[in-house]
Amino acid sequence: GAVQELILPFGKRLARADERMRELPYALYDSQEVMVTDIVNTGKASIKQGLAVLGGIQINTAPDQLDYFHPLRFDYYDA
Repeated sequence: GAVQELILPFGKRLARADERMRELPYALYDSQEVMVTDIVNTGKASIKQGLAVLGGIQINTAPDQLDYFHPLRFDYYDA
């Protein structure tokens, strides 16, 4: 599906990773970062009041623990 297509360019990176399951969300983030950057660059001429972009990885934990968000990007595009 769509996720498999996004992750395909990162196959060698994942194959070389010591901990593939730890590397996988970062590879997925990087693949989606390419799409988000393209979308922002395409539409940023239409920004009238600024645009904030926050990106990262949602970390799901055990049911008795709180989940958390690992921020990897915060950008502000001024109008």
